[in-house]
Amino acid sequence: MRITPIFLIIFTFTFTSCKDNKKATATTPEEAHTPVVYVSNYPLYYFADRIGGDVIHLHFPASNMTEPAYWKPKTDTIAAMQQADFVFINGATYEKWLMNVSLPEDLIVNTGASFEDKLLGNGEIFTHTHGDEEAHSHTETAYTTWLNLQYANAQAEAIKIALSEKFPALASQFNTNFKSLSIDLLQLDQEFKSVGEQMHDAVLFSHPVYQYFMGAYGIHGQSLHWEPTDTLDHDKLQDLEHLIEKQAVKTLIWEASPQAESIKTLQEMGITSVVIAPLSGTPDTGNFLSIMRANVNTLKHIPLPQ
Repeated sequence: MRITPIFLIIFTFTFTSCKDNKKATATTPEEAHTPVVYVSNYPLYYFADRIGGDVIHLHFPASNMTEPAYWKPKTDTIAAMQQADFVFINGATYEKWLMNVSLPEDLIVNTGASFEDKLLGNGEIFTHTHGDEEAHSHTETAYTTWLNLQYANAQAEAIKIALSEKFPALASQFNTNFKSLSIDLLQLDQEFKSVGEQMHDAVLFSHPVYQYFMGAYGIHGQSLHWEPTDTLDHDKLQDLEHLIEKQAVKTLIWEASPQAESIKTLQEMGITSVVIAPLSGTPDTGNFLSIMRANVNTLKHIPLPQ
């Protein structure tokens, strides 16, 4: 069969069009791959979820723990993490499990790296040795960095940057989502600062986990070593009496709701119990933003010493 010139032109045009269409719809491996992300605590889970949304596979393996800082990963979880795109960590010695887990360095993103030179001690001291060296002591690092909302914003930004650099096709979405989250975090930061200006030396804390919160918002109260489940025995009450002799106190801030008997005992001493949730673990209700807003509202209603 003889192919006419006009048929040849049509065939060539059709073939070229199909070829060009395939080029236009082709995707790079990064575009085709859904980012797999692991996080070590609830604040990072919330930040990553707000930034990544439905375009990432987000995993928080310690989600059932009240304090994920004491989580120990199982073998299958470690294997899954090794195949992830990122493992976002809090830093500030939060992830003690990393000392016994082998993960590729390029997977781990320390979201607190930008303020490592501003980390605080938690008041605890531990002593250890290196080989034949003499024993020496260090102050342990406080790790609830996100209670300074400026630091929380920096941690969220670190997540956004890491995701955007590895998955540039999704960078616009990550940037837009981060901007929305950042507005929320920095607004809360300003609200805490406004309330904190009125609260110098006005409170006690049930546990020393509020270091960054106190430093960021000018709340310079004393800390006890009480758990919400503790019974206020003679020794605890004696410790409390020593503290309130030095400082007029009307409020004790707890990590979670204390026992009813504790509330009653403190009320008889003229001390009101309130909860400011540190939010290291997954909350029973609400989310990071709603609970931080509740924390601000709680501070606004704390009675100040006369």
